[in-house]
Amino acid sequence: MKFDLVEPSDEQAVADGGPPAPAEGTVRGVHPRLLLASARMRSRVRDDLATLHASLGMLNEQIQAVQHRECSATPDAVPPANFRAGAFSRPAPATPEAP
Repeated sequence: MKFDLVEPSDEQAVADGGPPAPAEGTVRGVHPRLLLASARMRSRVRDDLATLHASLGMLNEQIQAVQHRECSATPDAVPPANFRAGAFSRPAPATPEAP
């Protein structure tokens, strides 16, 4: 049995054209809505991270300013003569006596 090679007519070529070629930068077999949703998600995450970075930067500045004020602050009054700083520390652990 022999088969002859026949060129398709113009009508057949349009009907049997198949799916269009994927656009540049897209993955074959991925739904366009999924690509759009992932792009939106990446954009939102990028914006959220930028906002978080700015907030953390402001918080860091506030902490450094407070630490700088605390370090430079000196006590205004001299402690009273009857003040015992050792009374506020923990007692040393008892050492067992040797037999």
